[in-house]
Amino acid sequence: MRSLARAAVTAVALMVLSSCTGTKMVQTWRDPKYDGQPVKRVFIVCVGPTDANRVVLENAIAQALLDRGFLSATATGVFAYEPPDKDKSVAFVRENKVDLVIVQRLMKETDLAYFAATVDSMPVTPTYGTWYSAYGYGGTAYTPGYMEEDTRVKAETTVFSAHSQPEKLVWSSASTTMNVQDAKSGAKSLAQSLVKSLVEAGILVK
Repeated sequence: MRSLARAAVTAVALMVLSSCTGTKMVQTWRDPKYDGQPVKRVFIVCVGPTDANRVVLENAIAQALLDRGFLSATATGVFAYEPPDKDKSVAFVRENKVDLVIVQRLMKETDLAYFAATVDSMPVTPTYGTWYSAYGYGGTAYTPGYMEEDTRVKAETTVFSAHSQPEKLVWSSASTTMNVQDAKSGAKSLAQSLVKSLVEAGILVK
């Protein structure tokens, strides 16, 4: 029983790992002339297919920043669901002494793959009228065909320093988040990968 339990746990763990959402930075660029300065406030602006997507992603980035000790404000938090107004956004950044502005654009892609039905033959073993003996009874196994959906979210991110006028582009990236099951998990993976990359690049500095 213990071996069976361990096998079951291992199988479940493998299934969970295989379905995990993951983000890969496909391309990054950093201004070689930019000297990272201490960051206290960040303003986040996301452009997505829906207002709900914008809220989820901006909040995920804000949380990932907070986990690293950086304070931030989101465009949806400041301006609700209004499209980001340039003059209002610039005024907010200046009045609140924002250090960095993160702008992210999303594009969702969905692939459908069809897996055909299969029929497998298994060797027949003798049975003696009990359920245990019938446990390994052979015969034919049928696996129906099914559709599998693979959703990818591609993101383009630009980061500007607000210490100059106009704001200066200091970092940019293109990323792909694979196997997105829902908006929340995809946003969390994307946000954590983004913030980690900005810290490693010396853009987010305490």
